[in-house]
Amino acid sequence: MFCAGKMRNVIPGLQKVDWSDAQRQNEFVNSVVSALNALGEKLDYDYVCAVSGSAFRTSFGMSPSRQWNHGNYHAINAPIIIEHTFKMLGYNVSHHVRADFETDSRMIMGSIDKGVPVITLEGVVNCSDACVISGYDNDGKVLLGYNPFMYVKDDHDEASDDTGYFRKSEWHEGYSAEGNKLRILIIEGKCEKPDNETILGETMKLAARLIGEKELRSGQHNGLAAHKAFADALMSYEWDDNFEPYLNLMCNYKQYIDRQYAVKFFRDNDRHDLAACYEEIAGLTRNLGKIIPQDFSAGDMFGDKEKLRPYCDALMEIHDREQDVLRLLTVL
Repeated sequence: MFCAGKMRNVIPGLQKVDWSDAQRQNEFVNSVVSALNALGEKLDYDYVCAVSGSAFRTSFGMSPSRQWNHGNYHAINAPIIIEHTFKMLGYNVSHHVRADFETDSRMIMGSIDKGVPVITLEGVVNCSDACVISGYDNDGKVLLGYNPFMYVKDDHDEASDDTGYFRKSEWHEGYSAEGNKLRILIIEGKCEKPDNETILGETMKLAARLIGEKELRSGQHNGLAAHKAFADALMSYEWDDNFEPYLNLMCNYKQYIDRQYAVKFFRDNDRHDLAACYEEIAGLTRNLGKIIPQDFSAGDMFGDKEKLRPYCDALMEIHDREQDVLRLLTVL
């Protein structure tokens, strides 16, 4: 869609990326599904969540000051999933660190002009893990797209476009400029998609790293170490306001609910041993949501650490089950 004089181009009809489905909250996975389905794929969240490695990923911030990092769940904390995700789905992707506005805007506009959506990490909309970018206006000074935070006025107070997409002016500044965090993923085109046996083998290798390696990105505990760090923080950090630890817990829970999508992936690939492990882990995750509901209704629990102990015990049960998973993944 072109509008003369405004240097505007929009790819219409992208699948929404929001938090309307309480069981499918991964911004990166939803953005990949939205972008690739716009290119004619027929992907669903559940498969992409598993094959991307997101169903095996846990991150928790290392904080000498014992402050909460509400972005623990962001995909950028496990960068090894990015190229793997697209390769397993049959696409080449290039990964660009924030540069100057002219370079970044022209790169995004070039992709949109080809009819290919762009995915950004850690930027464009404040606090976002990932945005799917579906268009631009005013010669790239305004970007359009979807992200769950587009509806939160404290984070994004610009009126939506008439297409339903967010409109973000000065998108290269503010949150996108903090610490050069912004990453831009350009989908370069199709490559040969691996066969199912290769997809299983490569994803299992990735899962072993996501579970077993203690640190994939500086400043972040990973995998088994992250489960323990999360539990330790709940039992040892001090806080004056119960809102902060509760918000952090809810953010981290997003990583755990994705475990359920490992079950069908392994079952479909005749790895019933691993499917059974993840059925148990998915049950433990559901129990986490019962111990502390995801709606800020149990704030009083954060005033007494003993009330948090059952939650921490459940986290460590997940830790122990994923140790079992790691052994199965690394058997030759």
